[in-house]
Amino acid sequence: MRIDVTLKATFWNKSPVITIKVNNTTVEVKDFIDNQEKNITFDAKLKDGQNELIIERINKIPDDTLVEDGRLVKDSIVEIKEILVGRYVIGRAGEYPFLLDKAEFFPEYPEPWYSEQKEKGETPPVSYKHCQTLHHNGKWKLKFESPVDRWFFEYYCGKRK
Repeated sequence: MRIDVTLKATFWNKSPVITIKVNNTTVEVKDFIDNQEKNITFDAKLKDGQNELIIERINKIPDDTLVEDGRLVKDSIVEIKEILVGRYVIGRAGEYPFLLDKAEFFPEYPEPWYSEQKEKGETPPVSYKHCQTLHHNGKWKLKFESPVDRWFFEYYCGKRK
């Protein structure tokens, strides 16, 4: 099945590196151009029933984020703009992200920041829902079913939540 993923990276230090996985197919994405969308197209074998799309950010370091006087000045982020599975638009940020919102992002927080937050009693969450922006390293996971058309229309028509 054809998979199309459109990402947009905003960075100032170095290009992010992303891996996209669907079941046993993995694609590495790098060499982004700052503030421009990048479309990644590949074929993946889907299983009948449950499948999983994982978009993983793997190379962010503390130097990619610049904070001055407690304010965020520069950062490196990756936005998930659009995902198509076959001919079905699973989500398009800003227009109808309804199926993108079914995903969950599991960040890998940097140290010493994470430990400092815990010491202050402000432990960040283990995961985020309704999130299409990767501020940290981590895995964004979307479970979907094949056949995709039936799964898509059941959600689209509100028969599933």
